[in-house]
Amino acid sequence: YCFFFNDTATTEIYTEQIVGSVRCVQETGINAEYMGNIQNSQQRPMTTSPHNPGVIISYVTLLAINILSSQFKIPVFVQMFVSAIACIYIGSYTGIHLTSPKRLKEEGIENIESMTTKDAYMFPVYGSAVLFGLYLVFKFIDKSLLNPLFTLYFTFLAVICLMNMFEYHLESFIGGWKKIIVLQKKLNINLGFYKNTETITISQMNVLTLALALVPSLAYLFNKNWFTNNIIGIAFSISGIQTLVIPNFKVGFIILWGLFFYDIFWVYGTDVMLTVAKSVEAPIKLMFPVDLTATPPQISMLGLGDIVVPGIFVALCLKYDFDRYLSVSYTHLRAHETPEHLVCRLLLEKKKTYI
Repeated sequence: YCFFFNDTATTEIYTEQIVGSVRCVQETGINAEYMGNIQNSQQRPMTTSPHNPGVIISYVTLLAINILSSQFKIPVFVQMFVSAIACIYIGSYTGIHLTSPKRLKEEGIENIESMTTKDAYMFPVYGSAVLFGLYLVFKFIDKSLLNPLFTLYFTFLAVICLMNMFEYHLESFIGGWKKIIVLQKKLNINLGFYKNTETITISQMNVLTLALALVPSLAYLFNKNWFTNNIIGIAFSISGIQTLVIPNFKVGFIILWGLFFYDIFWVYGTDVMLTVAKSVEAPIKLMFPVDLTATPPQISMLGLGDIVVPGIFVALCLKYDFDRYLSVSYTHLRAHETPEHLVCRLLLEKKKTYI
């Protein structure tokens, strides 16, 4: 316990005794094993990393199902099931890594913005207002005038979303590129009601990810092919699951029940949802080929909301499982702690405090 004293003199007096005790434990072979168990219990399992084999397999599966469906007639329910499960898996596991305390500290983020109970209650209301508003717009305005605007807007969002995804997966290999600044410039903004000075910083990583993100985004902008649509739609789905944080199960239940009745009314009670989905030319849905040889090609659709909404609840369940795993593992170690183990744990915790 003396190792926790802040007094330097006191610490020096007892250092030799503590080191001797640890050396004694090391000789018995207990120290390394026990300290390793403590470290494993206090860290998130490696499966939350960007290189989790399940995440890699999910990406490969998404690519394969889209390529194969363009060459062979794969049942639509198989395409939907595989695509939705893969997106939810990737978003849930990478979301844990993105919201880990260590990463948030590295990014300089103090608090994660999450949904409140009020947000959950109002979610279906806001969604209904936007959906019905789009329905009225397409009802009274020619969609040939509106769709170019929607296409440009969602293409811009696609570039930002794909850049973040590429950066997340590449930083483990070329993370140093984020520190290589290509351009840094201060921009004075004066709009009358808003005055501020913003610093624009572009790193070498930003240049690389921008080049990669522009390939599918521009391909979609000019041909609106179902394949490029799905690339962007998958990116939107994964990012939505990663960033929409539900703080507890109560909020999750409210959202699920609210959107359950929202879907019943707008999908089965009216033609609003279907009309908007067919009218908007934007990657807000995944498209699955039924018969590409037909004229016109027969395509089935799945809205991104049908992936993201259950996906954020699955992500919450996964985070709960990980927190329970860490809590139970550490509590189990503490329950079977011997005096020698106590010394090891105190030294480790003190070391973590200084670090």
